[in-house]
Amino acid sequence: MATPAVPRPSIEKTIQAAYVELQSVESHPFSTPAFSMLKDKISEYIVQLIMESIQVSKRHRADTVSAAHVEQASDDLASGVSRRFFRYVGAGGGILLGISLAPFLSVSAPSTPPQYSIPSMVVSAVLALLGTFMIAFHIARE
Repeated sequence: MATPAVPRPSIEKTIQAAYVELQSVESHPFSTPAFSMLKDKISEYIVQLIMESIQVSKRHRADTVSAAHVEQASDDLASGVSRRFFRYVGAGGGILLGISLAPFLSVSAPSTPPQYSIPSMVVSAVLALLGTFMIAFHIARE
C-alpha cells in the first residue's frame, strides 16, 4: 500500500505550532537536553499521528480525515507493537485450530472409511487446545 501524499507545509505548520506552544511551557522538571528531546519526540509523534490518521481514513475509504480517524490512529500508535503481536497470536491460533479440526472432521465423514490413529488424534487435540488458548489470549488482550 502506497504511503499517502501529505502536503509538507501543513505538517511543518503543525510542528511549528507545537514548538511555539512548548516554548510557553516551563521546562523545570526537565534538563535542557531532555526538554529538547521531548520537543523532538512530540514533533515525531505529530508526524506519525498525521500519517496514521490519513491511513485510517483511507482504510475506511473516506474522503476526509474525521475525528474518529484521528482517535483510531492515536490508539493504534499508542498500542503499537504489542497490539500487533497479540493479533498475530490470535491469527496463529486460528490457523492451529483450523488444522486440528481436519482429522476430527474426517472421522465423522460417513462416505469414507476412517483413516486415523490414536497418536494423530492426540496431536490434533493438543493443537486444538493450543489454538483455542491463543485465540482466547488474543481476545482477552483486545
